Amino acid sequence: MKKGYKTLAAILCSSGILMASSLGVDPVYAHTAQAQAFASMVLLQAQHNIPFSIQFIDGFKVKVTNNRTTAVNTFDVSANKATYVRQGIYQGNGKLQKITMGFAQKLVQLVPFTDASGNLRWKGQQTLWGVNGEDRIAVATSVWNIVNEQPQLLNVAVEAGDWDNLPSSDIEINSGFSMGGDITYVLDTKYADVTGDGVKDHVLLVGDKMGNAMNLLAENLRIVVREGKNKQQTFVSVGKRDSGTLPKLSIGDANYDQIPDVLVTMPTAAGQIYSQFTWKDNRPVPVVDQDKLNNRSAYQPVNGIYGEAIFMKPIK
Repeated sequence: MKKGYKTLAAILCSSGILMASSLGVDPVYAHTAQAQAFASMVLLQAQHNIPFSIQFIDGFKVKVTNNRTTAVNTFDVSANKATYVRQGIYQGNGKLQKITMGFAQKLVQLVPFTDASGNLRWKGQQTLWGVNGEDRIAVATSVWNIVNEQPQLLNVAVEAGDWDNLPSSDIEINSGFSMGGDITYVLDTKYADVTGDGVKDHVLLVGDKMGNAMNLLAENLRIVVREGKNKQQTFVSVGKRDSGTLPKLSIGDANYDQIPDVLVTMPTAAGQIYSQFTWKDNRPVPVVDQDKLNNRSAYQPVNGIYGEAIFMKPIK
């Protein structure tokens, strides 16, 4: 970042209180005059990990136990039946042949987001596997708050994985992104096949902001698709309205062409702004014109539990 931008960022945060420094985390600044905080990603220490027990049981099912809360979820894994039978885990009739345990990704990082009520929260995600790194069972999503320099767990949901909506494992959120300037950051990522060639792509939302805090206003928002098959990188502006605070990506098939599309949610002081893109002629193009998509008499957002829209519903 240029010296002038660093100085400006320091001025912006100079009236804040440094929080969570004892957690081994990136700085989190709580503004003394406002409810809003300057928030960065939180790197958790080992004692904040959420441990899970993952046990295969009869009937091609897996029992997942949250060892912190003792909550239990059961998942059907019969889609992977042939592999498990070949591995000697099950008999063909679903009878368990040998005690088999899965394993869980450790929780080491929390990413700030604004929930559906407008509260600043932090989200962590853990993938739960069966017997290897390919037979994914579920995803554990935890929501946290930071209070008195300590992370507080608010809730945990363990659900069958929406694998297209997990972040890229190769690109770190809030890292710098080279695009002709040094104030461009990666704001969100997904890992999904949005080009329709059968190979997953890294989908990034990048924008310009005046510092490392994640919930500073980001402008000049662009979608970047780094193709998994040929490594080609393509970018496109989200539209004429291209700024927001803690903007997010969501992947889903909006136009029912069997190819996942990219939806952008841009929170602003006046409300949420949306853009949606599909892959056509080797580049992202709008599914619907941005002005029309944001006409509430034409489209209404269907929101997920974490604040961002997951689908834009046309009004008949």
